[in-house]
Amino acid sequence: MRCCGEERMTPMTERHRASVRYGGGKPIVMKGPVTGSTYRFSGSERVQLVDPRDAVVMARERLFRIEGIVEMPLSPGENLHG
Repeated sequence: MRCCGEERMTPMTERHRASVRYGGGKPIVMKGPVTGSTYRFSGSERVQLVDPRDAVVMARERLFRIEGIVEMPLSPGENLHG
């Protein structure tokens, strides 16, 4: 039961991404420490959508900050109920 304006917590799924901001000055390419995905950050692309599992590890470095969580839209033909 919710009380006093508390928001309901929704479990994260594979459709969620973390919005991660890079605070460094030089462009970098980073391999996701958990998924192995490649992320490219630069002065013009400081914010990237990152797998949340990678984002948690990346945020331990002072150059990265998680700004929020985004739920990606369904792909055409994708069904919510599998």
